[in-house]
Amino acid sequence: MQLATAKNIVLDSDARAIALDRAGMPQALGPVYETTLVTLRYALADEEPLPAWGRVVALLCDTRRRLIVDALDALPAEQMRRRMSCIADLPEVAAFNSLEELSALVAAVVNVGSPRYNSGDIRGCAALYWVTIHLIAETPAVRGIPGYARAMAQIKPILDLEAPVGPFTTSATDAFAWELRHVIDAVARVTS
Repeated sequence: MQLATAKNIVLDSDARAIALDRAGMPQALGPVYETTLVTLRYALADEEPLPAWGRVVALLCDTRRRLIVDALDALPAEQMRRRMSCIADLPEVAAFNSLEELSALVAAVVNVGSPRYNSGDIRGCAALYWVTIHLIAETPAVRGIPGYARAMAQIKPILDLEAPVGPFTTSATDAFAWELRHVIDAVARVTS
């Protein structure tokens, strides 16, 4: 499977869910999202080795596991939709050949995340930063790159965060978005 295929599946599913919601069937959203995530998980299960983006998509599609990104939304259907939006936001990165490539990815994500945050989509900004951090963690360096280990060390604390039992409050969402942004900025400082 290609990342573009996974993104198209997610976008088509979301369009179907929006149509069902408009038709007065909001109870159908959860099953549509869950079916999409489970289908993607099974489609990726047969691929070995999974590329970096594939490992992140597989993580997002594991609906049996609570992720910290789930705390951005209160309802299960919203959480699954958030996971799907994370898949739609994933850039395709096979490997890092240099710190410049990592730096370019970080700059690109900030160029999308900052306007989201400033327009009031704090949860969308946080989800974008979170999924990018996971993609960076999964993407290998092709060869020894000076400073690469230091850049990876910046993201380790975020990867180890436990998901809270319930949803984030508004202030906790904002704090989480900023915590992720500080990690992104720390990676940028190492790569520049």
